[in-house]
Amino acid sequence: MKIDIKTFITPEESLQEGMHHLLLAWLIFTGIFIFAVTLAWHENVLLLLYSSDKSYISYAITILYIFVAIHCALRVAYISRQINDSRVVEALVRDNANIQLHMVGDKVHINGNTVLPDCIVTSYIHDLLNKGTNHAKTDDHIVDSNTDLIEVYESKLKRPHEIGWFSADIMIKLGLLGTIIGFIFMLGSVANITDFDVTSMQKILKHMSIGMGTALYTTLAGLVGSMLAASQYHMLDTSVDKLMEATRHLAQVYILPKIN
Repeated sequence: MKIDIKTFITPEESLQEGMHHLLLAWLIFTGIFIFAVTLAWHENVLLLLYSSDKSYISYAITILYIFVAIHCALRVAYISRQINDSRVVEALVRDNANIQLHMVGDKVHINGNTVLPDCIVTSYIHDLLNKGTNHAKTDDHIVDSNTDLIEVYESKLKRPHEIGWFSADIMIKLGLLGTIIGFIFMLGSVANITDFDVTSMQKILKHMSIGMGTALYTTLAGLVGSMLAASQYHMLDTSVDKLMEATRHLAQVYILPKIN
């Protein structure tokens, strides 16, 4: 008879373990951001931003940030689920002193009747069992082999985040591009003037204000978008690092001694 692991975890215990801590932290971050955007919209700050930007780069930065936020939300949900399932695996492994691990297909069983939930930690344990540590090898070789394996899983989790870091860098570049375009508008208005009378000076000042607005607001949009995106992906990378540290500790202390 198969036993579902999640029946061992009660709602109270789940809350004590901080279920979906990453997801909740990201939702708080997003809620504060939405509140700030709503306030800026109410005070016509966003209207001033988009109307003053004649290069329309602020629109591009906004659209890019929306895609980044959606991608980050999907990654937060996935990694949060991985962390929760890894806690279930860790609790079960640590609570069984005489644990016996074996594989049935792609599943990992404990003591013959308990199936570990599908997560990154279970996959790592499955690979350790499948690899079957060779007793003829030295301990140093075993440690190096297991280190390489955990680095593969870490890279697998972090690789999708590269698009987020790349997008954050692109936002800064777009902001700087808007700065250059704004200064071009300013200098262009001066270069085309031949007579410096009152009317001409008014026209120059008007074009200079348009160019300065484009330069400053695109830079502001790029910096804010980049900082917001980088903050979210830093949160993701930190959570992945903690997950990998917990996985490495679980394997070294509880799993590998049983295999060896």
